[in-house]
Amino acid sequence: MKPDKLKEALSFIERETHLRTKSYRMLSDGVQGEFLQAFSLMVKPEAILEIGTFTGYSTLCLYRGLKEGGVLDTIEIDDEMTDIFSRAFSIAGADMIKAHHGDAEEIIPGLNKTYDIVYIDADKRRYSSYYDKVFDMVRPGGWILADNALWSGKTAEPGSHTDRQTASIIGFNNKTASDPRVRRLILPIRDGLALIYKKASRTI
Repeated sequence: MKPDKLKEALSFIERETHLRTKSYRMLSDGVQGEFLQAFSLMVKPEAILEIGTFTGYSTLCLYRGLKEGGVLDTIEIDDEMTDIFSRAFSIAGADMIKAHHGDAEEIIPGLNKTYDIVYIDADKRRYSSYYDKVFDMVRPGGWILADNALWSGKTAEPGSHTDRQTASIIGFNNKTASDPRVRRLILPIRDGLALIYKKASRTI
């Protein structure tokens, strides 16, 4: 994928998301997008799974580092987003993206793949469930990334917010922090990005 085509596709996504959706705040910004590109380029994944395509911005950023012959599976439940991200993928020449439409919890078990990176950015109330479902699909030494880990700062104030989404993200953060199979770090990028490394060895 040529950088100029990626830039054109990302600009298209930004414009169309602001014009055609009411949820443009869900769009990854340039800083987070640059981080996802750099991260993917460092890992050089052969397979990526994204849970929550939205309009495809983060999808293309992660795709940037995909090895030749690799594949990126992305899952989106809202089929109204399809024409935006399909057009963007075409502009970028990202022909190794396989888009799945439907409930991620129903689709994930049927993928039957091993992934180098899994990126979670969907229903916040189901983060822990997504984590459990994908964990064995991530190779040892692979990564699970989760967006919105800080949730507008609400996760730093346990007990102060009682809505289900906040409680679920706090539960997810606690779950990953105490999981001995991983090492986890939350970066204060945009709304908080959790980087979860699946240990290749129990001694790490």
